Amino acid sequence: MKRLLILVFVLAVSVLGTERVSAQGGFGGVHAASELTSNGNLLLIGGGGAWVINSNFYLGGAGYGGSNSLTTNSGELNSLGYGGLMFGYFNEVKESIRIGGDILAGSGGYAIDDVEEEFFFIEPNIKVWYSVNSYMHLSAGVYYRIAYLNADAVLNEQDLNNLGIKLSLNFGKL
Repeated sequence: MKRLLILVFVLAVSVLGTERVSAQGGFGGVHAASELTSNGNLLLIGGGGAWVINSNFYLGGAGYGGSNSLTTNSGELNSLGYGGLMFGYFNEVKESIRIGGDILAGSGGYAIDDVEEEFFFIEPNIKVWYSVNSYMHLSAGVYYRIAYLNADAVLNEQDLNNLGIKLSLNFGKL
């Protein structure tokens, strides 16, 4: 996992180092996500924001928390929360429409019954943005979270490795 985080960091620094860095603005907002797991539907609420660099790249962070409990094979998943650094790219394909993707990498924690544990994750996302006006942007995307758990974790990785959809309302300048 450390190698993966170092790779994301080196990628971000290399892009910034090879390009003439120019801040174009930034954005931030609220996010809602839904994952259909083998044990049911998991709803996540969160937010995030980023600094837009050279009109196409962005660097920021995001975090999410589970809004419902879920019964798993290992017990009752009472809480789930995670967050991290986000590095992404988008390109305008039509006026008001952008497509792109990002990688969110960081750590989180969960509680099963009375046991609390931590995990690391990486989450690639593919997104489409629609700009309602110059400072309000809607986005929809698909992501897959890859979780790295301790060897003696209560949950297995398949309980946290999920495909999901994410909707966002962001404010700022893209």
